Amino acid sequence: MSSYLPFVVVGLIAVGFLLWRVLSQRRAHSGQKMTLEQLGFRPCPDEKSWLEETITRIENNREFSYEVRDPERLLGEPAVYHYVKMRHRYADEAAVAEEEILFPVKRSSVAGLVLTVKPSSLAPGIATRLMGAIATGPWDAQPDDLHRLEIPPDLKDGNLVGALGPRGANLYDLVDTNMLSVVKGLGDAGGILVRLRDSWCSVASTSAQIPFRVDELVARIRPLL
Repeated sequence: MSSYLPFVVVGLIAVGFLLWRVLSQRRAHSGQKMTLEQLGFRPCPDEKSWLEETITRIENNREFSYEVRDPERLLGEPAVYHYVKMRHRYADEAAVAEEEILFPVKRSSVAGLVLTVKPSSLAPGIATRLMGAIATGPWDAQPDDLHRLEIPPDLKDGNLVGALGPRGANLYDLVDTNMLSVVKGLGDAGGILVRLRDSWCSVASTSAQIPFRVDELVARIRPLL
């Protein structure tokens, strides 16, 4: 029996860790649901198909399809949506989930644009440069029509670490300084990926390790609504 004891202990520790993660995720989900209700978000299952079509246009990636789960809309106008987006490709490949909000914006350009921002607590350095390189790399999940853009000198060493847009475009031709000032602060509330196309903007979480604080995100995007 003693020869099996280390494996038993390791197994118990692994099971205990798994249970802890499940319970933590359930508590986080319950807390998020309560926050959404307090903010005024209400289920809108009748808009699920429209949301999937809109997301598909924003993403513009022929390799993937997109599914919306648990769609909710903030009471009042303009429309602000919250949902979980599932990115699908092959039947035998696990879908990738992103918690996301979607809202209308006014800007001079309707071209696609993807911005990656970091939390202010993450100081500029090797880690942020690596984050930007990964975010703008030639991955299969990137929009078909967008390419890495040069970040203007006045924005370097700030919270904006990566940008994708039409080839050869200037960032300031795609988004104005007022919107950029808002976008640069979204990482502090867990909004790492900001996607713009036509008159819509989506803000997504990229990791369960960074809390997606919808109440703070809604407060931060108010100047854009």
